[in-house]
Amino acid sequence: MKKNIALLTGGYSEEFEISVKSGKVVAGHLDHSLFNIFLIRVTENKWIHYDEDNLESEVNLNDFTLNIHGKKIIFDAALIVIHGTPGEDGKIQGYLDMMKVPYNTCGRATSSLTFNKFFCNEVAGSLGVHVAKTFYLHKRDEVRTDEILNFTGLPCFVKPNSNGSSIGISKVKQAADLLPAIERSFNVDSETLIQQFVPGTEVTCGIYEKNGKLVVLPLTQIISHKEWFDYEAKYTDGLADEITPAPIGETLAAECREISAMLYRKLNCRGIVRFDYILTEPSFTDGSRFFFLEVNTIPGLSEASIVPRQAASVGISLKQLFTDVLNETMNHY
Repeated sequence: MKKNIALLTGGYSEEFEISVKSGKVVAGHLDHSLFNIFLIRVTENKWIHYDEDNLESEVNLNDFTLNIHGKKIIFDAALIVIHGTPGEDGKIQGYLDMMKVPYNTCGRATSSLTFNKFFCNEVAGSLGVHVAKTFYLHKRDEVRTDEILNFTGLPCFVKPNSNGSSIGISKVKQAADLLPAIERSFNVDSETLIQQFVPGTEVTCGIYEKNGKLVVLPLTQIISHKEWFDYEAKYTDGLADEITPAPIGETLAAECREISAMLYRKLNCRGIVRFDYILTEPSFTDGSRFFFLEVNTIPGLSEASIVPRQAASVGISLKQLFTDVLNETMNHY
């Protein structure tokens, strides 16, 4: 029998529209001979299913079911495609755990940890991975710019602690620009990080599980045509080149894949995950040249997104990728 899949999109963050677009792409590439797909848009007020005629049915959150034309739909699994909160920070995972519904992403503890950049960096650093020097600020803290810059130096990056798509991030080159950048970050999140600038090139590695074994995809090198890979560069055609496989040589590529596989297991990840790094200059470090940036536990999944392109480079279609992930989801439970 075909499995009933709740495809969850939307969310509460600035990435709402990106998530809705990702959901439509995923719905179009899922294997409809194996799965009945129910596209559900999640908002703070209600969760709504839209059918082919755009008619609405509200999800009963007491038991995570739908009632369509008098028929009760019980879900075999949920496919979460929500970027930001509540999809990447563990909230929906906790709800689905209580409903005893399998889902495709990292569990609630891992999602909560990895969504918090400061905590995740601390864990990655404890596992021997290079991380940039980071100064943590909460909104309640007094901002001492001299103390911060003595620690991080200039230039530096100011970023919200829990957010995605580079929203609220600033690159600061002059001391006078630090406080305004911190204030911009606090408009997005109550916690802010000021991080040391690490020179180099951004490299990213996608991983997922199939039959209990890791599938580590070819690396992608990102070359932004802006000063750094900001929101505009990520979502505007022509403002960044994404080269797969990354032209960094097999020795470095193998090291990055090894670090990523180790982090995937140590952080107890599940589903499709993307690890981002800066490949720095040899003169900047006396050890590994890879500096960990962050984990994306629900990366973009459109045809133009990084992980699907990595998969396509080794002959894995979106249909196969999503089928593998859903099968692994149900096997895991």
